[in-house]
Amino acid sequence: MKSVKNPMQAGRFESIPPSGGWRACMVCALMLLAVAPVRADPQEAIPKPAYLLGVFPHLTAARLEKIFAPIAADMSAVVGRRVLIRTRTTYAAFSEELRKQRYDIALLQPFDYVQVREAYNMIPLARRAAPLSAVFVVNEAVPIYSLADLRGKELALPPETAAVSHLAKAALVHAGLMPGKDVILHYQRSHDACLQQLLIRRVDACGTADYPLRFFKEKMNIPFQELARSPTIPHVLFAVHPRVVERDREAIKQSILSWLDRDAGRRILSNGRLQPFVAASDEEYEIVRTYWREIKDQTE
Repeated sequence: MKSVKNPMQAGRFESIPPSGGWRACMVCALMLLAVAPVRADPQEAIPKPAYLLGVFPHLTAARLEKIFAPIAADMSAVVGRRVLIRTRTTYAAFSEELRKQRYDIALLQPFDYVQVREAYNMIPLARRAAPLSAVFVVNEAVPIYSLADLRGKELALPPETAAVSHLAKAALVHAGLMPGKDVILHYQRSHDACLQQLLIRRVDACGTADYPLRFFKEKMNIPFQELARSPTIPHVLFAVHPRVVERDREAIKQSILSWLDRDAGRRILSNGRLQPFVAASDEEYEIVRTYWREIKDQTE
């Protein structure tokens, strides 16, 4: 039998002409490579970490969840990542979270804002359009007609660090009353708790704000009598930590400012009985810094 010579044994490689079937397979493979999708950058497939939206505890946790879940969803839609709501049961615990810089986005009362602005350069986005004041309310048919009539009486307030508590004390001083001496102060865990104390007549008056007062009146159908109001300051606001990228900051801001112009936004406002928001600037809160310095001077 005639042996077949091995090309490799001859000291050289001789290519064997491909068959027709082999050529067809090569053509198919090249066509598949041509239409195969380009593999995405692995980094793009990694989900972006969620933003934490901190909400100061001016209402119960259940009520805050109901109001701010749609807001978090709206913010999530414009930044392309999850936005998770976070709050704490007390103002002190919430303030501690602020000091630890836990929140990427936060709804802040004005006195908290001026402190975190100075400490961490938090950036203001939007505030409630109406100004904020402390509203003193009493039960109807009770013979208290002015702040002067609170001398020797008991006044419930939200937590001591709340903006309304600061404003209420400033109003008492302007009326010639020394907080804690001429008027007995009872700090509560929330605005709701303050109004509850008034409802069951454990105190003679409550210092609160329009927003929680409106909620409580509708829930309990109690026609409290307004006694007086403090001087006003710019209202609560949304602010963001500097680590939030500028594109996301602007997207969140525009989303908030457009609530009144969008169906989803109008539902947000209606759901929370919220007033529209307007753009906020740091300069507007200089009056808050002035009050804050005065309060510190009185207590130190």
